Amino acid sequence: MRSEELLQKTLEQVGIPVKPYEYLGKSHEYIVFNEEDERGTLHADNRPQAISIWWQVHIFAPKTSYVKKLKRQVKNLLLNAGFVVGDTDTFYEKDTKTMHVVITCCMDEDMEE
Repeated sequence: MRSEELLQKTLEQVGIPVKPYEYLGKSHEYIVFNEEDERGTLHADNRPQAISIWWQVHIFAPKTSYVKKLKRQVKNLLLNAGFVVGDTDTFYEKDTKTMHVVITCCMDEDMEE
């Protein structure tokens, strides 16, 4: 299973809508994700044998939601699924009155044939 598929299935366990790149639904709590960085690793014969993909997971929720609980839940699910969890940043978007949490995570994959 590729990391994008695993990421989708893992994040769906939170119980709120999850979409790649953009969510156009009506829920006030949702998650979107996108690639942040992709690079070859484990080089042999001047060619990468694997690829390291860093993802950004974005949690959006009203400021009245318990965002810390969502943040912890997502991080634990990612770790349990085998992702490496990187930075976490939390923002308040004044124009939409929405909390925006960005969690970075990484997984290595074999190179596609």
